[in-house]
Amino acid sequence: MKRREFLAGGAGLVALTATAAFAANVPGQKEFIEVRKYTVKDAEKRTKLVELLDKALIPALNRQGLKPVGVFVPLEREARFANNVFVVIPHKTTDTFVNLTAKLLTDAEYKKDAAPIFGTTSQDPVYTDCETFLLQGFPTAPAVEVPELGPNRIFEWRLYRSFNIERNEAKIKMFDVGGELPLFREIGLNPIFFGDVIAGNRMPALMYLVGCPSPEAHAQSWRVFRDHPKWLAMRDLPEYADTATEIERVVLTPSPGSQI
Repeated sequence: MKRREFLAGGAGLVALTATAAFAANVPGQKEFIEVRKYTVKDAEKRTKLVELLDKALIPALNRQGLKPVGVFVPLEREARFANNVFVVIPHKTTDTFVNLTAKLLTDAEYKKDAAPIFGTTSQDPVYTDCETFLLQGFPTAPAVEVPELGPNRIFEWRLYRSFNIERNEAKIKMFDVGGELPLFREIGLNPIFFGDVIAGNRMPALMYLVGCPSPEAHAQSWRVFRDHPKWLAMRDLPEYADTATEIERVVLTPSPGSQI
């Protein structure tokens, strides 16, 4: 799902969220997680966008009660995603997702801080596209988490797409019932979020973000995972066969103002 209106909060999904299936959450239920992937023209525009997200968007979302907000950029080696910026926004209910843009446009402080965006033209925008996903947290990871990882922290974003909804559900169960997600915690791949994609342009799918204290710790955790007896025991079970047939991944670092 793509849009060009600055920092739109999901207007294209309003019809979906108006249904009973998207009723507001109550305490203890799984949260909704909004993930945005911005595309920019070049490194200069990416730097400018990150500055504005840190200065304007994060404080404005916090004023709406939405926190923690994460802003991330790919490592230099991640050439495929070099012109992308990722944003993570947690929502207790779908109401905050649906009403986010309207509240931004009535927030005078936000409009002042974001003036460099609104002052551009279609010939030279700060960013060229914004792809949005709406997720719902897994049973064993129902909400965005912010572990203490330190100043050198690093993150990995993944999208696992399956070829039908039943196989996507099987992969989700592999994490929850099968024990893959607890194994991540055990070996130091700290969950930030794990979510079922309930709206977006890459479905059916699940998405997750994990964090580690350093690039070295990140690499070591994956080395441990690949040879871990618990992973080897579940990897080839028939109930999890033919899931996550398409995988995207990118290693990220947080922006200076990121709250994750």
